[in-house]
Amino acid sequence: MTNDPKEFYRFFVVDYFATGEGVSQWLQISRNYSGGDETDYALKKFKEFIGFDHYYYGIEEKNEEEFMSVYASLIPPYVIAAVERKDQPAFTWQSHVHVNYS
Repeated sequence: MTNDPKEFYRFFVVDYFATGEGVSQWLQISRNYSGGDETDYALKKFKEFIGFDHYYYGIEEKNEEEFMSVYASLIPPYVIAAVERKDQPAFTWQSHVHVNYS
């Protein structure tokens, strides 16, 4: 995962599927900023949100276009508007969706 300092937001996803378990998706959009040290605070916050380390292997960081093309239908319009404005100084949005087919 790379943190491109030119990007205003960072986009994280875990898209997990297992037979008999259904589909779980964890999504995070957060402001791209550095805390002044080597800690990746956005990634740390995403891992805390996921809560279970066995899902960490599936963490992907997407660029805005990739993320929105797949997950925009799961994001409320007011969040999409905030992302488009690129003026939120301390913005974080997280969502967890689980669908079980059984």
